[in-house]
Amino acid sequence: MGRVFITGAGRGLGLAFVKQCLERGDRVFAGVRRPEKAEQVQSLLAEYPEQLELVALDVTDADALEASWQQIREKTEVLDLLINNAGINSMSADAGGSAAHLRLGQLESDRILSMFNVNAIAPLMIAQRFIDLLEGSSSPRIVSISSWLGSLTKKSSGGNYSYCASKTALNMLMRCLAFDVLPKGIVSIVVNPGWVQTDMGGSRAKLTPEESVAGILNVVENLTETDAGRFLNWDGSEHAW
Repeated sequence: MGRVFITGAGRGLGLAFVKQCLERGDRVFAGVRRPEKAEQVQSLLAEYPEQLELVALDVTDADALEASWQQIREKTEVLDLLINNAGINSMSADAGGSAAHLRLGQLESDRILSMFNVNAIAPLMIAQRFIDLLEGSSSPRIVSISSWLGSLTKKSSGGNYSYCASKTALNMLMRCLAFDVLPKGIVSIVVNPGWVQTDMGGSRAKLTPEESVAGILNVVENLTETDAGRFLNWDGSEHAW
């Protein structure tokens, strides 16, 4: 049984991570902004009361991050896996309108910075805060959910400034982190989950959340120290930076 902390756990990939980790017997801490409104996670709590704990967490709120650490620390001295899953794109309710992120001539710096804060900076701050709990594990892992849209090599069109750049920034920040935490025995990677049928990916996407998450968890199970800092696809293949 592993001990897993998942951010953005209320829906989509995050919810699929919660379900599959519970099904395999893990102790799961599910980070959601408003636990009382996370109906699907609440249903899982009723089904897995001994395995699942809901953690209120707005990933951009420093006080909420500290409170989440305190809550988890009261329940366990060790985390085996941190999944930095929370994120937004230009169509998200909190994005402030897609044009401010997508269209040259209508871009807004505050909106762009807000997306960077959620998608790139928050995962780094969360990882930094939970390093002490991860150090106690015999096989600690940090997995941060990136995107193929964060690849400089693959970028061949204009537009979608905020999301693409925020995921590129995430990749670099977590690559830096990977080499700092490796001496502590922590293996950290970034993963492209593929085009997934979620609110962000849309119904035309090719992968179900269940397929993507099953692949990612399989990748995590087979990581070694030589994988630290890599950018991988959900199926374990290498992704171009």
